[in-house]
Amino acid sequence: MQERNIIHFISSLATRENEYLRKGIGDDCAIVRQRAGMDQLFTADMLVENVHFDTSWHDPYLLGRKTFAVNISDVAAMGGMPRFALLSIGLSAKYDKQWIDRFMEGVLSILDEYHCILIGGDTVSAEQLTFSVTMIGDVTENMAVSRSGANPGDSIYVSGVLGSAAAGLHICQTENYSIEDTLRTRWPALLKRHLDPSPRVVLGDLLRKSGYLSAMQDISDGIATDLSHICTASSVRAVIDETALPADNELSAFCSVEKQSQVAFQIRGGEDYELLFVVRNSCEDKLEEFVAGNSDVPIHKIGEIFDGEGVSMLTSSGKEINIEYQGYEHSA
Repeated sequence: MQERNIIHFISSLATRENEYLRKGIGDDCAIVRQRAGMDQLFTADMLVENVHFDTSWHDPYLLGRKTFAVNISDVAAMGGMPRFALLSIGLSAKYDKQWIDRFMEGVLSILDEYHCILIGGDTVSAEQLTFSVTMIGDVTENMAVSRSGANPGDSIYVSGVLGSAAAGLHICQTENYSIEDTLRTRWPALLKRHLDPSPRVVLGDLLRKSGYLSAMQDISDGIATDLSHICTASSVRAVIDETALPADNELSAFCSVEKQSQVAFQIRGGEDYELLFVVRNSCEDKLEEFVAGNSDVPIHKIGEIFDGEGVSMLTSSGKEINIEYQGYEHSA
């Protein structure tokens, strides 16, 4: 059963209402308002060994950072700021105190970086190493940016570059490289984007404050799937341009040397944790000027929103192909 079908089934059952609940299942975060002027954001993720990470190449310190980067990115995708976190661990007997100490050093380093506080959690014994993270953030009342506001005529943008994290994962999966290996030295940017991603919290807050956005989400499963989420939630169609997809020079060089498809990494690979956002019609120039004057993170227009449904890509050869939900997707 596909992940989105599981989520749809669960949300059809979880229909209870509460006076404080502003938005429930279906976006990057739930929204709860318990005090005037501020909405709280709640998000949770579970990471399972050999499904989401592999400790044979993922250093415990960097794994601790990445475990929380996933949820911090969800809060950033709503234009919010992370505040509190809970961590539950299913711990396998093969991981000793030294490993756990390094993991927690990584956890606390990224939480300190984003001024977020660990406030609780749980530990149990488990056959596979498992982490469950809950993140609580906040955003100005009624200002959270959801997936569901895109309209025909709007423009599609992404921050940073795409595909580097997926290429980094490919490098790790090709062989069990050690930190000192030549390939890691040769492709350091790709490895860093996979092992130690940086959520775009400051940029997400800036984009929200601009007032020019109609929808936003982070890129965790590749834009082919993440843009599909926006289109489904907004009841619109998207077309992106292959030639407009931004790439790090290192990714282009890697794909040339290793005979890999750069565009496949960019649209299907996932784990970029960049922001995918939709800018209201006629606001593109204003948004670009606003971001350029307040941030050093590059943003790129990659497509447009139309009437209809689905997601397609105009290839470099001029052919339009369907890419709807063709990124990474969990199954059960």
